[in-house]
Amino acid sequence: MPQDTKRINGPEISTSYHIHCEANHRQSFEERLKQAIDGKNKRKDGRSFTESRKYFLKVGVVSTAKGSAYIELGNTKAIVSVFDPREIPKQSKYCALGELYCDFKFSPFASIVRKTPQSDTRGRSLAAALASALNPAVCRHLFPNLQIDVFANVLEDDGSALSAVITAAGLALADACIPMFDIVIATNVAMLGDRILADPTAEEESLCMDGFAEDNHGIVMLAKLPTLDQVSEIRQSGSVDVETLWRACTQLNRACTELVPIVQHVLVSKVKSRLDEIDAESDDDGEGDGKTTEVKGEKPDEDTSEDR
Repeated sequence: MPQDTKRINGPEISTSYHIHCEANHRQSFEERLKQAIDGKNKRKDGRSFTESRKYFLKVGVVSTAKGSAYIELGNTKAIVSVFDPREIPKQSKYCALGELYCDFKFSPFASIVRKTPQSDTRGRSLAAALASALNPAVCRHLFPNLQIDVFANVLEDDGSALSAVITAAGLALADACIPMFDIVIATNVAMLGDRILADPTAEEESLCMDGFAEDNHGIVMLAKLPTLDQVSEIRQSGSVDVETLWRACTQLNRACTELVPIVQHVLVSKVKSRLDEIDAESDDDGEGDGKTTEVKGEKPDEDTSEDR
């Protein structure tokens, strides 16, 4: 494979030195659990079990895309771009419903362990989950034989990456003026025993997935259409009994409801800013037309004086 000779080619895979520290090797599961959750049911960052991290959302961040959105959820950062509908490649038969092509990638520096730029099994699995969450919200019958490209890139992964990307993708589709039945929002929780942790960090996710000694351990993600009050996607990993899963879904539904005003505020602010730009452009055009009229009115006087 040809390589760029002017570029310093580092190793394809690298690992942070923190993993090889002696303290990390000696930590057992119980010690990691004590560090993540103290005796007062407080997490490492001071949050309670039901408290989420702060959100930051912004739309229209990629100028080359039809629509885009940027999201920050604590230290988790992701950007999603949506492009115009195009013909489905290698499609010979008529397709009455349009398709969503979703690409989910992690930047090489997104986590402690360096990731390769090529898509891996986890990226393909998350891309399928992203498409499954967005499909019920998009009016695919309005663009037959066409597909919409959705590209998601996680800049920093500190937990809850999939739910953050789904929320940003819903905003990006709305920013691209794609016909939709409803906006899509998503949240997730991590479970360890009888504890249900809302919006887990990467450390908490790893802890809950490694808690094989507990009866309940795993992660549940829920994507919802808030106006229609419908669930578009639910994704569960780990071992969870039915009662704990029901409690987790109830908490996820409540968290999605709390997220709706934030998403609505971002969309309304975007529309208002766009209307202000249109008004400013129309005012500039009106002033330009007025100046032109004055110049035209002066010309006959000059011509009349010359005739005289």
